[in-house]
Amino acid sequence: MGRYGSKKIGIMGGTFDPVHAGHLVIAEQAREEFALGKVIFMPAGIPPHKKKAFAPPVHRFEMVRIAVSGNRYFEASDMEIKRKKPSYTYDTVSLVQAQNPGAEIFFITGEDAFYELKTWYRYKGLVRKTVFLVAPRGKKRRIPEMPFLKYEFIDSPCMEISSSYIRDCLLHGKTVKYLVPDRVLGYIRRHCLYGA
Repeated sequence: MGRYGSKKIGIMGGTFDPVHAGHLVIAEQAREEFALGKVIFMPAGIPPHKKKAFAPPVHRFEMVRIAVSGNRYFEASDMEIKRKKPSYTYDTVSLVQAQNPGAEIFFITGEDAFYELKTWYRYKGLVRKTVFLVAPRGKKRRIPEMPFLKYEFIDSPCMEISSSYIRDCLLHGKTVKYLVPDRVLGYIRRHCLYGA
């Protein structure tokens, strides 16, 4: 992956099954608001909190790579999909820190996942390593109470776009134009993903 010139690195993890406009808008809003030098998109190989992914890791990574290729501040990483075990945020943040000494790591996540933070693998260690940038979903709940937790809410629009909605549209022949980048949609159709 190499080192970055900036000392502020954002990580956006997820299944990205498929990547969509909501992911990209939130990442760009976080980058600008918190002056991140780079946002790394990390498709999960074996997602620990989901039963399965619908598209194979190689396709999910390629869709992310295509989606972020037009933004010089965005990068796709295959770090997690190369793992033969579940993709834990703690391990990913630790590795990015080791590869970028002195960098401040920001983990971009959705509000729903943030409220489940205490179910994450090694969450007590994770909160010492990163600042959470939380994408709002419109309904504030109780913030996890734990020592060393650092977080900020991203001043971004509440985007009710989900990968499951997009998969359902594709399966039933409905339009997803503007919900996913055109080149990603072309890739989905070329490889007959999600029943398209």
